[in-house]
Amino acid sequence: MSQASKVLIIQTAFLGDAVLITSLLEKIRVESPSSTTHLLVRKGLEGIFKAYPHDNLGQVWTYDKSNKLKSWLTLRNELTKEKFDQVFVAQRFFGMGLLSISIGAKKVVGFDKNPLSMFFDEKVTHEFGHGKHEKERNTQLLTSWLGGALHKPYLNASHLNNFQVDLQAKKYLAISPGSVWETKRFPVHKWIEFIRLLPLDQEIVLMGSASEKHLSDEIENALEGSGRHIHNACGRFNLQEAIAVYQQSLMSFVNDSGPLHICSALNTPTVAIFCSTIPAFGFGPLAERHKIIEVKEKLACRPCGDHGKKSCPEVHFNCANSVDVQEMFQAYQAFLASGSK
Repeated sequence: MSQASKVLIIQTAFLGDAVLITSLLEKIRVESPSSTTHLLVRKGLEGIFKAYPHDNLGQVWTYDKSNKLKSWLTLRNELTKEKFDQVFVAQRFFGMGLLSISIGAKKVVGFDKNPLSMFFDEKVTHEFGHGKHEKERNTQLLTSWLGGALHKPYLNASHLNNFQVDLQAKKYLAISPGSVWETKRFPVHKWIEFIRLLPLDQEIVLMGSASEKHLSDEIENALEGSGRHIHNACGRFNLQEAIAVYQQSLMSFVNDSGPLHICSALNTPTVAIFCSTIPAFGFGPLAERHKIIEVKEKLACRPCGDHGKKSCPEVHFNCANSVDVQEMFQAYQAFLASGSK
């Protein structure tokens, strides 16, 4: 058992990145139970960690990207007062690298791709694109302290008692059509095609943020009058409520996006559709029951970048349009046939 330590983990990227950091919370909780871990995440994502039920988590700090300089200076002052033993910076960008070395921690560990890594006490090689999962990359930050044993990301919303009373637990499919990046979004017409394959009595909940409601509206409108039981819940839930909905779903269908990683942390059976990005980038599903769906044909243009894009550079968007929705339906049938319903 390792010596107690006061730790800060910095990850101010998107929703999925913040969720995946819970694998480090779990590693520290199990392998150094007397340590306390603080987190620094993007403002607006702090609600995730209300669904982290263990008391090894100390304060969740937030970085306001709409007012970067003021937020950075405030954080530097406040975090300096905390006198951290160790800081692990999962960000590979200048601002968070500078913050990590500016708050007087006894030890700073980060990735070699951070432009300020030369000032870290320890820098770790960041391997990308060769199949190593993000949880493995992040775990490398802790290896010199706690060894290399991997832990899954973990969330559990049961203690929040905020499950929606109009939904029947383990009876509905959660479908999340959105993503920050448009080329990560499975097209709406393909979602509609898939839903039409499902039994009429299969309850469906369309999930997503308020900014993605136009996607769920289009799906709902296309299926109006079909007799299907569809809840259009985009923009309806806060983060912890949404986590509870994913946790209680029969299974979830998601893009390569934040909801995929929420489902991994909840161990919700997951079908993940990859369009312009590829699982080899290291952001695939981690639930015990999962299926990855992607185009069968090898496309010269795929992947078109490390992240999604705002539009398909080749216009045709074949990485998404060529995906066979029958494969998604077969994943649904296989899950039900296993007796999981």
